[in-house]
Amino acid sequence: MAHHTSETDFDLKSIEEQVENPMLTRLSSIKGKGRLSVVTPTENATDTQFLVFRKPTKAQERTRKRQQPVKLEPLPVLKVYQDHKRPEYIHEQNRFQLITSGFIKPLGSIEESPTKLPVQLLQHTDALKKQPSAEAFSPSPPKLPRTLSTGRGLHRPRSSTYLTYIFQDREEVVKANIRDPLQIIKVLCENEHIGFLYMIPAVPRSSIEYDTYNLKVVNYENINKNDYYTISKKAVTHIYNDDIEFIEIERWKQEYLYHRELGRIPLFSLFRKWKAFNVWKKNVRSKKISGSRESLQKNLFIVNRYLRPALLKINELCYRLSFMRLCYIEKGHTYTLQEFKATQVIRLEEVTKILEEFRNEAKNVVRKACRTALSAAGFVPDDCARYDDYKVQDSGGLIELPAYSDSEKMTYTEQANKRHHCMRLTCFIRLNDYLIESTMHVLTVNSVNLLLNYLTDKLKRTPPADVIQKWITEEKPEVTDKKGVAVMEKQEEDESLIPMFLTELILTVQSLLFEPSLDDFLECLSGAINQFQNTVLSVPTLVPDTYFDAFTSPYINNKLEEKTCGFGPSLSAVFDDDKNFHTIIFQIKETIKAAFESAQLYAATFEKFQLFFRENESLDLQALKLQEPDVQFFSEQLEKYHRQHKDAIALRPTRNVGLLLIDTKMLKEKLIPSPLRCLEVLNYMLPCQSKKKVDAIISEAQDAEYKLEFAPTTTIEYVNSLIFLDEIQERIESLEDEGNVVIQMYKLIDQYHVPTPPEDFAVFATMKPSIVAVRNAIDKSVGDREASIKQFCVQLGKDLDDLTNEVNEIKLLAQDPQILDINADQERIKSTLNDLQVVLDDLQKRAFQYKSYQKNFKVEVSKFEDLEEVSAEVKLKQLLWDSLQEWDQLQEEWLKSKFDCLDPDVLNTQVSKYGKFVTQLEKGLPPNNVVPQLKHKVEKMREMLPVIVDLRNPTLKTRHWTAIEHTVDATLVDLETPLTLERLSELHVFDFAEEIQDISGQASGEAALETILKKVEDSWKTTEFVVLPHRDTKDVFILGGTDDIQVLLDDSTINVATIASSRYVGPLKTRVDDWQKQLALFNQTLEEWLNCQRNWLYLESIFNAPDIQRQLPAEAKMFLQVDKSWKEIMRKVNRLPNALRAATQPGLLETFQNNNALLDQIQKCLESYLESKRVIFPRFYFLSNDELLEILAQTRNPQAVQPHLRKCFDSISRLEFALMPPAEGRIPGVDGEPEKVYTNDILAMLSPEGERVRLGKGLKARGNVEEWLGKVEEAMFTSLRRLCKAAIADYQGKPRTNWVTAGHASQVILTISQVIWCRDLTECLEVDGNRLEALEAFEKVNFERLNALAAVVRGTLPKLHRNIVTALITIDVHARDIVTELVQAKVEEVESFDWQRQLRYYWDIDLDNCVARMALSQYTYGYEYLGACPRLVITPLTDRCYLCLMGALQLDLGGAPAGPAGTGKTETTKDLAKALAIQCVVFNCSDGLDYKAREDFPFCHTHLIHTIGKVVAGTFFRSRHKRKLQIGHPNPCRDY
Repeated sequence: MAHHTSETDFDLKSIEEQVENPMLTRLSSIKGKGRLSVVTPTENATDTQFLVFRKPTKAQERTRKRQQPVKLEPLPVLKVYQDHKRPEYIHEQNRFQLITSGFIKPLGSIEESPTKLPVQLLQHTDALKKQPSAEAFSPSPPKLPRTLSTGRGLHRPRSSTYLTYIFQDREEVVKANIRDPLQIIKVLCENEHIGFLYMIPAVPRSSIEYDTYNLKVVNYENINKNDYYTISKKAVTHIYNDDIEFIEIERWKQEYLYHRELGRIPLFSLFRKWKAFNVWKKNVRSKKISGSRESLQKNLFIVNRYLRPALLKINELCYRLSFMRLCYIEKGHTYTLQEFKATQVIRLEEVTKILEEFRNEAKNVVRKACRTALSAAGFVPDDCARYDDYKVQDSGGLIELPAYSDSEKMTYTEQANKRHHCMRLTCFIRLNDYLIESTMHVLTVNSVNLLLNYLTDKLKRTPPADVIQKWITEEKPEVTDKKGVAVMEKQEEDESLIPMFLTELILTVQSLLFEPSLDDFLECLSGAINQFQNTVLSVPTLVPDTYFDAFTSPYINNKLEEKTCGFGPSLSAVFDDDKNFHTIIFQIKETIKAAFESAQLYAATFEKFQLFFRENESLDLQALKLQEPDVQFFSEQLEKYHRQHKDAIALRPTRNVGLLLIDTKMLKEKLIPSPLRCLEVLNYMLPCQSKKKVDAIISEAQDAEYKLEFAPTTTIEYVNSLIFLDEIQERIESLEDEGNVVIQMYKLIDQYHVPTPPEDFAVFATMKPSIVAVRNAIDKSVGDREASIKQFCVQLGKDLDDLTNEVNEIKLLAQDPQILDINADQERIKSTLNDLQVVLDDLQKRAFQYKSYQKNFKVEVSKFEDLEEVSAEVKLKQLLWDSLQEWDQLQEEWLKSKFDCLDPDVLNTQVSKYGKFVTQLEKGLPPNNVVPQLKHKVEKMREMLPVIVDLRNPTLKTRHWTAIEHTVDATLVDLETPLTLERLSELHVFDFAEEIQDISGQASGEAALETILKKVEDSWKTTEFVVLPHRDTKDVFILGGTDDIQVLLDDSTINVATIASSRYVGPLKTRVDDWQKQLALFNQTLEEWLNCQRNWLYLESIFNAPDIQRQLPAEAKMFLQVDKSWKEIMRKVNRLPNALRAATQPGLLETFQNNNALLDQIQKCLESYLESKRVIFPRFYFLSNDELLEILAQTRNPQAVQPHLRKCFDSISRLEFALMPPAEGRIPGVDGEPEKVYTNDILAMLSPEGERVRLGKGLKARGNVEEWLGKVEEAMFTSLRRLCKAAIADYQGKPRTNWVTAGHASQVILTISQVIWCRDLTECLEVDGNRLEALEAFEKVNFERLNALAAVVRGTLPKLHRNIVTALITIDVHARDIVTELVQAKVEEVESFDWQRQLRYYWDIDLDNCVARMALSQYTYGYEYLGACPRLVITPLTDRCYLCLMGALQLDLGGAPAGPAGTGKTETTKDLAKALAIQCVVFNCSDGLDYKAREDFPFCHTHLIHTIGKVVAGTFFRSRHKRKLQIGHPNPCRDY
């Protein structure tokens, strides 16, 4: 017992000693595992304690078989993994890590070539063999430190020491559940009374954790009798079925240690997994291959020896058929469209016959194969009369198979077999269908593709577009050789391929078109392709053919089986789904379209021919013959038509444009006659018009010559002669121009060979001498003109004397006294006046003619005053007698007509008209007794006219007529006797003109008032409230715009008040009073209504928030009462929206007054509530009530504060909250982007510029918003102060440029930079040596700092860092200027005012805070967050303002920067606030800013500065004055 214990101790000790070089030991154990595994006590022949096996046991043979390697090439990834898990690779990696870590030193023997390692290991092993067996080398690997352990699973290194176990019996050992073999051995050694123990594998053999040494101790009852172990302190016995294996305990322990060490090598630890995977993979692959082989043999027809020949034969037939083409195209031949169609039809007929023969042959081959296969299976086909004809021929001879000719003789299984074989043969037939259909499909596609290739090849021969466009300009007349063939056509056929299709270019009046057209070609080719498809589709499939019914629908058990094979494959569906086939068809169409594009391009060159053809055809030649165009027209038209005729003759009959041959013969034949017909008309018109013009010119010349030679005798003849002389002088020039035109016409006749009679040329020769004769006659008459004018004047004087005598005679007749006598006969006088007027008209006409003669010949014009006087007198006398007669007729008509039919306007117009006539007659005629009589009649009617107008007033009502009758004391309204003007005169009604006028005016006034009141009533009947749904709700409404109603109310109120104040309101008094009351009530109700709606809308959104209801329960209850009343009223208005009716309901006004009182009370309570919040967090004063209520309504949502932070904190755009971690179970990339959910933890504050400053830990947005915002404010101050202290410490260990971009906040960098600068400058002024030199040196340092920052700015910087450096440069420039001024002023004392007056920053050790000093003023730094905003450039004026304002702050007084607008007063104040880190709020003063408005600002009176503003809760105010305040208001400029 002691001996074994010492060996164990030695082994453990040796393991511990080898820790010094663990990698070498492990490498030795791995490299020598084959040799060391046999170093056991069995090698000592004298030791009889070991059991020796002379031959391999069965277990060893099984193990050897299992270890046979499977020669499989691993996957590349797996190979890399295996290489990395190889012991050599792991050894090298571990050794390299230990050498680099310094745990071991590199050994020369280790670093030598790897080939020396086995020799060294062998020597080491031999040395170990020479040691005594008690001190044998332990094969266990060394115990590695825990940090270097690479063991895994059950093979992790265990502790080298074990506890002492004391057990009473085996049951306790079983309960202890000891698994470690070394511990089990130790238990047996320490508890000898136990003797031995039973062990079984701890896990099943199928487990990956199964191990020979993974054992557990059990009772005898729990062992597996076929496989168990017994262990004692001497040995281990393994009973496996009938085999027994005995191993001494020491050997078993050493094998366990070997096994444990080997198990740590990945090759062995993963061997079981790899082996299971490889076996599984081989089995699966073998099974798949076997299944695939069986499936192929069962389902593949090509391996069936009876069906294989037929299948190959069908393939051969299909192969031969695939070379056939469905379309036929003869090379070198140009087809017309109809010819191409006919060719394809003939070809398809041939193809149809071939396909029919092909199908018949295929049918026979397939049926013969099916019969053979079915007979081979032992069944007689139904279509076979005798079985003897069907004996299967084998390679050796005929084999007679069992046959079943009668179904009744077959068993059920045989019937099922026949059914199965028939189904398989049906599938075989269907397979042949697929082969045939595939061949048909390929045949069609190849044929269509052949057509496409031919078309494409022809299309490639298309000339370029620029060449086609030049063809028309290169047209020349055809030159034919001796054989009559066009030379150019012959050259073209030699130079290019012949086109495939022929199309004719047709000329019409409207356009140029092709025949056949593009659509015809597309239709033809589509039809041809459809015929290809129909041809192959006409080949029926084999499966539905009755020829194969013996296999597709056999007789089984004397019953015909239903055919379930369908109709076989559908070739039409294949065509429909074949995208390549449709693409080829599309390309064919595109090819034709491309060819026609070139053809259209060539056709476009004929556009000029089409234009002149259309113009010529649309020309009305008959109408043109009736016209007389000028010579320019003839010149242009003749030239144009001759050119057109020439161009038409030069056209070529055909053109090759690649795929198409364009025929233009018919176009040319149609085009040539067009200009010839027009030329025929012009050849007719030109001679005719020329002769006509020549005749007219000669005739006019002869007539003019006669008139010029005629001698006048009377005045009119003199006038005509002189006038014609003037006319012919002007006419002679145009006459000569017309002669020149005629000359040009005859030149055109000669130029274009227009047929003209010879006599026309003879007449044309006399035209020019006639014009010369007229020119000579004109010259002679011009010389005699003066003498002719003198003779004209003498003759005209005689005519004027005769006219004067006739006027005097008429004047005497017009002055007859009887004409102005009232007693004269009116008819005779009117007849006399008419006769005189006729004579006067003739005399006036003659006088006007004489005056025109005098004006034309520039002779003094005579005045015919007597004639004018006589004419005016006669017209007045005619007017007098006509007016007298007409007035009598009118008056008689007015007196007799009904009074109701009289139109006062017409009467007034007539009276005014004749009154004007009377005035005109009184002035123009001498005194007489006719005019006074007419005047008397007109004036009498004028006096009666006002009464007539009053009585015809349409507003007179019955009561008014009664009053008029009472006034005139007569009955006017009588149904029996109609009222007339004559009866009114008889009743002397016109004597009561004033009374009637008053009554009529009363009626008009009452009618006007009633009209206004009626208008008011009508307008309110149709006026309705605009009712709108509130926020898209169904049963809550509000009033829409009431502007129109308010305007109507104001107009109605004014109109009703006007009616009430009128003196004619008597009959309407009651109605007017009612309307006044209704409008007053409506006005008051509407005002209360709108006020209630305004307040309700404002409070409704507030009290809908649950947080507000919770915090203001009493006010919420009052609002609920108002809300209920409001909704009920609005529902009624929505049903009956009439405005007046809805607003004048009884009790409605009182309801609105009560609601408004409640709403006012609620608003006062709400104001008090908001004021309480503002007192707790004064920055809420900078928010409006609506904004603050929006925040308070969402107190549980901290994010609601974010939009309003800029008004509370000038430079905090938002706060950063922590994100809620994503919910478990979400799959990234599958569930989509998760919605961001924030917690209440506040992490940092963000500036508008994007700067982020962390706040302290533990800051949460909990509780009331004003409370946690106050904590945010405190955290802002604390964090900035903490960051300033950290920045001071960081400044000491970094260069300044690196410190600036190290990530500190902008505000911290600016502040600490100024603190450091102030410290350095103070040290220069307090140094013991030469302080001026120290200042100069510090000045250079400032320049160097600025240059360094400038270099940083010129580089690449993030936007935020650039803002920081820019602001720092602004501050540093001012600091440099201060140092320069101090150097120039030779300041050497700290107490110097030049230094003391500067704004200086210090870190006060006692206060542990930053302070700003300026002269005698000191202010503690405010730590208001400023973000990364820019800073103001500091000027000397800025320094003086700072000095004054800092003094005001120190003394709690105000400062008022004064100056013109735009000089920087506000910006200076704001920049001082930034320098002191306090918030600055700028507000504009206005007339409405009084002491009450000022009370709305925060009232925490830390500082109060009136002009600049006031610092409240760390806030700096600056007021701007838009206009002067009124007297009595506090003036910020005066309050010091």
